[in-house]
Amino acid sequence: MRPMRSIGLYVYSIGYCIAVVIIVLTDSRIVEASACISIIISAYALARWMNSPPLSSIFVAVLAIATAFARMAFVPSTLPETFSPLIDEPDVLTGVVVSLPDLRETSQRITVEIKSGIQRTRIIASVPLYPSLHVGEKVRLSGTLKRPEPFATDGGRTFAYDQFLRKDGVFGVMQPANVFVIGTHANLYLRFLRMLQVVKDTLMRLFNTALPEPESSLASGLLIGGKQGLGDRLIDAFTSSGMLQIVVLSGYNVMIVADVLMRCLSRLPKKVGFSFGVSSIACFVLMAGAGSSALRAGLMAFFAITARTFGKQYDVMRALSASVLILSVWNPLMLVYDPGFQFSFIATLGLVLGTPIITPKLLFLRSTITIELVSTTLAAEIALLPFLLWQTGNLSLVSVFANVVTMPAVPYAMGASVLAGISAFIFGDTVPVLAIIAGIPAYLPLAYIIKVATLSASLPFAEVILPSFPFWIVLAIYAALALVVVRSRA
Repeated sequence: MRPMRSIGLYVYSIGYCIAVVIIVLTDSRIVEASACISIIISAYALARWMNSPPLSSIFVAVLAIATAFARMAFVPSTLPETFSPLIDEPDVLTGVVVSLPDLRETSQRITVEIKSGIQRTRIIASVPLYPSLHVGEKVRLSGTLKRPEPFATDGGRTFAYDQFLRKDGVFGVMQPANVFVIGTHANLYLRFLRMLQVVKDTLMRLFNTALPEPESSLASGLLIGGKQGLGDRLIDAFTSSGMLQIVVLSGYNVMIVADVLMRCLSRLPKKVGFSFGVSSIACFVLMAGAGSSALRAGLMAFFAITARTFGKQYDVMRALSASVLILSVWNPLMLVYDPGFQFSFIATLGLVLGTPIITPKLLFLRSTITIELVSTTLAAEIALLPFLLWQTGNLSLVSVFANVVTMPAVPYAMGASVLAGISAFIFGDTVPVLAIIAGIPAYLPLAYIIKVATLSASLPFAEVILPSFPFWIVLAIYAALALVVVRSRA
């Protein structure tokens, strides 16, 4: 039986997340009334906290709901009125770049915070690829500001692009726009992000020195989240083969880095190892753009490092619940409008709950490594498939095969790419041929991953687009999967 602390964490996390989803989807405005009711019920339940575990769980759930209502009261829902006259009018806006630019093949997308009096908001601008822009720079944008709008996707679906941007406080887009740098903001956090961006740009240049394209861009994607040189065709191949999580920095990549760090730091004094490990993971996630899946994995890595440092037991389910709760309190709209966050959570939950069920069914494979690889891949794929099909309609018939044969190569590709980057740093300017030779061990697994993606995507019926279907079907499938998990543990 799990300790009450774990049960309380699960009850609070589930109650909070469900409440946020309901508030967002119903556009509820009964914050004050619900908060008052929650306080009354919670006060009554608190009086009997020590005598009634079921009542304690009710108290925790109500407290979670009250927290959700209180948190949602501070989430911006629309563009501030001050900026409304700017919509659909050519204008010149001044603001600060507040996140790492998203580099594309021919342009870069920047998130800019603009102010008018005491009000502020964020917009996304698509500007030329050059000059390179950095976090913290004050810029002047010229163009036409528009409200983001939903757009149609495959299978008759609609992607709520406006709500996707809303989760990050973005309520306007300027595409295209001209940009002119007019200064640098003195904010310490932005200056720190700018330093990390300089490190990231340097690493990308080192990879380009040691490796050809597209292997260089894949190395960047594996390690620092850059995929500029891959091109749309190759990205489509990774998507069709179900391997896109390899290109973008995912939770899997973060956990590889965290595992290597914990092994390297195990011989250092505890406090030194803990401080270095936590700060390294934080810088790694921020440098890669702080995507939702990377943040989730970073938090779980923090819990793992903390447990190892202080001799505590690491419970992956508790770590997952705590990570989801922390991220959803920080940004509640992630729960509803961030597919990356949703996919990452579902895949991780599938790994945790599904792998012990699938593994005994694969003992005929005999090889322990093969069994572990196939079982974890199947667990994640089965858990993710219903939601993925409802969200995108993209059914990759080669996904399991492609991921099983490429995942073992990913850690080697990451490690060899790091060594290639170090060699390029040492020899790149003096003896470039040595940097290229040092890049061969990285080139081989990177080229292999790319070849698997392109060959898998080129197979007949590698990808099938399913028409849209109601969400209750997804809930029914997950209910059936939950029943399987419960029966397997009975």
